Amino acid sequence: MIKSLMTSIALMLFLPSLAYGKTLTTVSDKLNQHIEHYVEEENFQGAILLAKQGKIVFEKAYGFADIENEIPNTTQHQFLIGSMTKSFTAVAVMRLVEQNKLDLHAPIATYIPKLDSKLANGITLHHLLKHQSGLTRHLEHLASFEEKDITSSEILSIINTSEQSFEPGTQYEYGNLNYHLAALAIENVTGKSYAEAMHTLVFAPLQLQQSGVERIATPPKSRANGYRKSMFGINRDENIVSYALGTGDIYSTVEDILKWEQALYTSSFLSQQSLDLIFKGENKVFGYYGYGFRIREYQRSSEHTKFGKLTRHGGSMDGFSSNLHRYTDDQLTVIILANVRGFPIRTLTFELKEIALGADSMQRNRTPYE
Repeated sequence: MIKSLMTSIALMLFLPSLAYGKTLTTVSDKLNQHIEHYVEEENFQGAILLAKQGKIVFEKAYGFADIENEIPNTTQHQFLIGSMTKSFTAVAVMRLVEQNKLDLHAPIATYIPKLDSKLANGITLHHLLKHQSGLTRHLEHLASFEEKDITSSEILSIINTSEQSFEPGTQYEYGNLNYHLAALAIENVTGKSYAEAMHTLVFAPLQLQQSGVERIATPPKSRANGYRKSMFGINRDENIVSYALGTGDIYSTVEDILKWEQALYTSSFLSQQSLDLIFKGENKVFGYYGYGFRIREYQRSSEHTKFGKLTRHGGSMDGFSSNLHRYTDDQLTVIILANVRGFPIRTLTFELKEIALGADSMQRNRTPYE
């Protein structure tokens, strides 16, 4: 009787702890479980990394780098990063500004003398980096793309057929032509191709050994294939990236992206003055845009009463999606590189932040994130 009673008491004490153990999961488990939902419901595939104060707290790959040959993605696979390339281009410009090879407020014709004078009038690198030039948004609005590597001079010839829609500095309109011209300025003052200049200015100094600029003639060895979701399933889909000069032609890995964005927390790679300019966002009318980054607010955990500062950029191109969010007040980094297009990547990024920080997802709807 006494033995039976003792056994019952022991079970009563043990069972709650057993139930607690079954329901309690680590943050890493919660992140993975949430991402698996996107794998099942949204056909997500790619690599995801979260870091706190520069230290990796979660890193995992999902789906396939090559569906046809059933080759799984790994965190060492390279992905085209789309318009996140613009952030790299802006950083390269600022490196050249610090070397006194570029002036943010000099007439753009100083660096691109073959740019048509009707387009160059009033434009500076500052306007280009801020998307305030008034130029046509994208090359596809001006020309049809061919299955070949296009040269920088050919891109400039296409740009010269465009027109300005507003006076530089008076409005904001996000567009690739701004960063095509920034890349051309980089090439002209360095005497190197954009790929060579980016290697010298960014990739080599930061030891980004798995990053580079892609061309048909020089494909990266470990790049995942690009895919697109459609009503007929998931199919191969890729850009001719030479048409994305300075705007979408960089490939990288999640770990290289982490190295790069961490370099923007201190003044060892860029001066504090340069960093202040890069992360000086505008108001809503001017797109909240700094130089190569959007700067917004984000909801922190419940113990914080004020919003934090979010610096971010994403990318979307045929076959690939990317997103980098830098929750600077918490020093939390969320990186998503996907080789499938057509899923809510920004929503996933916010949700992973909320899991990592213990923030309330309901608060996100009261924060203007667009």
